[in-house]
Amino acid sequence: MGTEILEKIYKASDMAGGVKDIVVFTQSFKAFGSIVNDSKDNFKHILTLKNATICHHFDECSCNIESPKYEWLNINEEKIIAFSILGYLTCQN
Repeated sequence: MGTEILEKIYKASDMAGGVKDIVVFTQSFKAFGSIVNDSKDNFKHILTLKNATICHHFDECSCNIESPKYEWLNINEEKIIAFSILGYLTCQN
């Protein structure tokens, strides 16, 4: 998606009324989480998610109890191939 993807993600979040919940696709996994957009907590060219769940790439993920969960997850901007801002994120355990 290029190196301007973070700007596009932050702009889409703002356009959605400040919604921070997101699903991010890379070539090897997808992750659900909440965007951290605070300059003191962000690294350049890295998307930081809080309370992230990782699922198999393009899999039907129900965020089950076995899905790996991370308090903080950093994703290299160059690895992001798609994203969607979520109005309401639910995980069924």
